[in-house]
Amino acid sequence: MKKMGMMFGLCLAMGLSTASFAGSKGGFPVTVDTVGRFFSGSMGTARNSTDSNQNLYCYTNSSGYGVCFATDSIGTNASCYTTNANLVSVIRSLNSDSYLQVAYDNTGACTSIMVGTGSHHDPKQP
Repeated sequence: MKKMGMMFGLCLAMGLSTASFAGSKGGFPVTVDTVGRFFSGSMGTARNSTDSNQNLYCYTNSSGYGVCFATDSIGTNASCYTTNANLVSVIRSLNSDSYLQVAYDNTGACTSIMVGTGSHHDPKQP
């Protein structure tokens, strides 16, 4: 009987500890750093923002060209382009609820693109 009570207590404690982390959510507004030459943000957070400036988007075409743009809440914008097949592939994995982080050089060429998709990112609202 004592073992049963200990097991019940352990199961209850484990259940409560996971419940505190379930449904984690985060907002990642668009950030543009023109000195450090990078921009980032969550597509959903940008779409859902109350300001009229934030946007974040990328395009690719069949020729293997890609371009990404960002504007933060105060209107600072940045963009970059790439023909690097690996970076174009990453751009193509982007979806409307993803997180995007881009670095670029002084010529405007994208040097690094990271896309993350997870349940903790804000989904876009209509």
